[in-house]
Amino acid sequence: MAEEFLGDSDGFDRPNSDAGEPQRERIDFLIIGTREGVMAEIRKFFAIGFAQPDDWSPLTPVPNSDRVMSILVRYRKPGSTDSSTRKSGG
Repeated sequence: MAEEFLGDSDGFDRPNSDAGEPQRERIDFLIIGTREGVMAEIRKFFAIGFAQPDDWSPLTPVPNSDRVMSILVRYRKPGSTDSSTRKSGG
């Protein structure tokens, strides 16, 4: 399986600091909506195997709003074009 999105063996995504490996590009996925809506989308991503619910940040209130947000950070190999590939290590 291709490894477009990379993760460490402990399941956490971190920038690559090894000089022997190519740099990784940070990709941020942001969900903003009602608490119920954001949780429903996180569950959908889990159902399709894209991300574990614990991979997302805690729900954070959006200032001056009744909405919340959550972010998922992933890293990808530069030049990779297969957007259907999930991260490794998970």
